[in-house]
Amino acid sequence: MANISFIICDQSFLVRKGLAAVISKIPSTRIIHSIDSEDEAIKILNNTDTDFIIINPDIFQYSKMEDVLKHVSKTRIIALSSNPPQGSTNAQFAKTIYYNDTQSDILQKINHLISKKQATQKKKKKQQEISNREASIVKYIALGYTNKEIADKLFISTHTVVTHRKNITRKLGIKTVPGLTIYAIIHNIINIDQTERPNS
Repeated sequence: MANISFIICDQSFLVRKGLAAVISKIPSTRIIHSIDSEDEAIKILNNTDTDFIIINPDIFQYSKMEDVLKHVSKTRIIALSSNPPQGSTNAQFAKTIYYNDTQSDILQKINHLISKKQATQKKKKKQQEISNREASIVKYIALGYTNKEIADKLFISTHTVVTHRKNITRKLGIKTVPGLTIYAIIHNIINIDQTERPNS
């Protein structure tokens, strides 16, 4: 399993160290930044691809956290707070860790988010996997064959080809022939010099 990365943002050295120590108990996790100031937060958070950001919104005195994190999905943001957030603020965060949470509470919240992330990744990976038969269909589509010609090549019915094409579109989210051609090249189904059907 790949490392799950975290950034911790809080003014308190002890809070950051304590939280890092708790997170270290979860296998395959790492802290890539420990941030204690607004300037550092703005510099790092605006261009990060870390898995999760644990942040105390109070670290921002002059900037709006929403502006700094506008390119970060809220599913990756965990609030760090001494008190329950007021109003709808909680909707901005995937979870909230409170200063008085027990170690068990913190581990439960973080493990829950990691599990959700991994389940989403597995689902996306499964959707992107195509069978050998579907790869053959993609190959002939990329080479410019019609559904009937593909059916003849693979000794299947035209209806079966159409069904395969629908499944391929559903799995890959690619609806155009140029898009499938690029997919075929990237995944070595055809090579870049083989973008036209061979002469019969």
